[in-house]
Amino acid sequence: MENFKQIEDGIFLGPQPSEGDLAEAKRQGIATVIDLRLPSETATPNANLVRMHELNYVNVPVDKAALSTSQIASLERAIAQTNRPHLVHCATGARGALLLALSRAKQQGWTAERTLEEAASMGFNLQGSEAFVQFVKEERKA
Repeated sequence: MENFKQIEDGIFLGPQPSEGDLAEAKRQGIATVIDLRLPSETATPNANLVRMHELNYVNVPVDKAALSTSQIASLERAIAQTNRPHLVHCATGARGALLLALSRAKQQGWTAERTLEEAASMGFNLQGSEAFVQFVKEERKA
């Protein structure tokens, strides 16, 4: 799980896990994998691969072209309603960093700038995506 970073107690974040990553996640005690990819993004269903490793699987599909507040709430519910520790992933980890940073921002009352800094501290510079930056700015106005 060298591509995954522990971002808080019980939450690891990273890119699409390989079979080796999932086996290692199981050995390290990960209980639930939260997949933010759209089903159309993978040739092999992630649910099958995750369950082969005896891990719980939750899909919170996040379309980069249609970001919404409901996606943040869905991720928060998935974390609250499933066993820890969690492995949160998408293709690269950027969507996960975006939603996790926005969840923290909501709880802490952070500005858009502080929210983007939080994502950067997770290892993801969201400044390269105009859609992500706009979404953060819109969400932090609310």
